[in-house]
Parts: sequence; structure tokens; C-alpha cells
Amino acid sequence: MKDKIELLMEETGCDRGEAELALEMCGYEVEEAVRHIPRLLRDICALKGKFVLPSANQHGLVLVVLNLRTRKVLRSRAVMSFDPAVCAIDLEEEWFAFEKHLYGCRLWDGSLPSESLEIEQRLIAHFRACAPEAFDALREQDSAAAAESLSAPLRAHFRDQSLSLRLKKDILDLGQFQSLRKAPVPSARRDKLASRTPPPEDLLVLKIALEEDPQGVAARDLHVGDLVSARIIDGRDIAQYLARLFGGITAQGLVPIEAPIEAIESVEEGVLVRARFAVGVVGDGAVPSERRLRASRGGALGRGDGSWWRRFFKA
Repeated sequence: MKDKIELLMEETGCDRGEAELALEMCGYEVEEAVRHIPRLLRDICALKGKFVLPSANQHGLVLVVLNLRTRKVLRSRAVMSFDPAVCAIDLEEEWFAFEKHLYGCRLWDGSLPSESLEIEQRLIAHFRACAPEAFDALREQDSAAAAESLSAPLRAHFRDQSLSLRLKKDILDLGQFQSLRKAPVPSARRDKLASRTPPPEDLLVLKIALEEDPQGVAARDLHVGDLVSARIIDGRDIAQYLARLFGGITAQGLVPIEAPIEAIESVEEGVLVRARFAVGVVGDGAVPSERRLRASRGGALGRGDGSWWRRFFKA
């Protein structure tokens, strides 16, 4: 029994009490308990907010998803715009529907990509600097108290005390957080068995150029999970917008973005590297096999949830 408890704690990261409860619920079958543990871990806090900056006539949405147990930021999303329609979404919507609307608003006329990204970074920095007691308090706070807590870093960021924020706080279990993306479409036929194979991701593939480094890693020696530096050289409007959003275009022009390698393929030109920039956004670049590139070996595997690219990744 002791071995099963310790194995379950090691596999899932739960504490001893949760492991014992899960095993008891599942007839002391470890594999079954592993599947049930996510429903016991109510540690995910989703903060969905709408804010108004009256002095600039600007409106925005923020979404922060935290793991209160590990005190990590799982999501930090923001959009700021001159268009008040961005705030049309109901705060009662599930966090994933809220995030989808927020992401779509970034493509609307009147959106402010650079300012939106700055807000996301400010919120990440805020929660990274929070003491453990702040996460414990957030678990107990109602939505109004959570709104007041989140208003402070936003007002400090804009240096404007007139900023107003309305917020809805949801506490989810880990299973709910992981399953929302897989929720069936409401119009789907109820009598049709759901496929166990997840639907293919709808990818936007951008053209990229990989940064060279005479002292770097040869392209043929790269592995999935390594971090490379890539410039988005795609001329399409959507590509230019995303490049600005990710910080790949500044006042000085194109700048490299550090991104993890998702796939590598041998091609006629040498090596085709696919780098992941965001959910649904990747970049492809081909280089000769012997060319040396600026890369960090296995860097993506060792980064915490605070790294910029992981903020965009799926849970």
C-alpha cells in the first residue's frame, strides 16, 4: 500500500492525502487512480477580466490562469483596443472561450499589439514576484477581491488610477482545465461515437530564417526541444502582425525570436526545421546540414512556465 501511494505521488505530483483518497476511490488500482487524480486537484485559478482606461478611451481583456499549488502562471493573455466591442464577451464564459475571443480581438482594427504584449508581460512579472501567501489568499478571495488585487499591477503599469476592472474568478480542477479544449461541439450528433483521436491542429505556418553562429550547433545535430533563434521573414499581413505581437518586429526592424524546435526533417536543401511560436502558429525554415546555428541544446525542456514561448503553449 505504501509503495502504491508513493508511486501515485511521484506520477501525478499530488500530496499523500490526495493519493490515499484516489486509491480508495479506485479500489487501490494505481492506473485507475492516475486517471482520477486530476479531478481531485482543484488548484487551477482562472481570472477573466474586462478593463477600461477612460483617459485614453481604451478597452481591454485580460486572462490569467494560475496553478495555485505550484504558484506558476499557466496563461497570461491580454488585448487592448480602441474598439469597445472587445468587451462584448460575457465573463461567465469558460476560460477557453474567453481566450479564443481575446485572441481573435487582436486581429481587429483598433487593437494595440505592442501594448497588449506589455500587459501580458507585466502580469507574468507580477505573479512571479508574489509571495506564496498571495496565492493562498487568491484561493479564498471572491471575484471582487480578486479584481482589486489584479487592478493594482494594471494601474501601476498605466500610471493611471482611473482604470476600472471587472473580473470573474473560477477555481477549476486539473481535469476541467485539461478537458475544456477537447469539449465536443454543441451541434455534434449525440448518437455518433466521439473519435479517440484528437482533431488535427489548424496551423498557420510562417516562413522563417534561422540565425547563424560560427560557434553554434550544426543544423544536422539539432534535436526536437532545442531552442533556436528565428526571424519571421514572411511577408503576409497576418505574419507581420504576429511577428510584432511576438516581439519579432521592433522600431529597429526584424529581430530574432527564441523558439523551441517542434520537428526536424531531412530535405534536399539540408534540414527543414519547424519552430513553435504559439498555439496554432509555427515557422518553417530550411538550412544546409553543415550550417551552424544559434541554438541551446535541450533548452526548451528545462524552461519553466514563465518563458515567453510557453505562455502560448497548450496545457
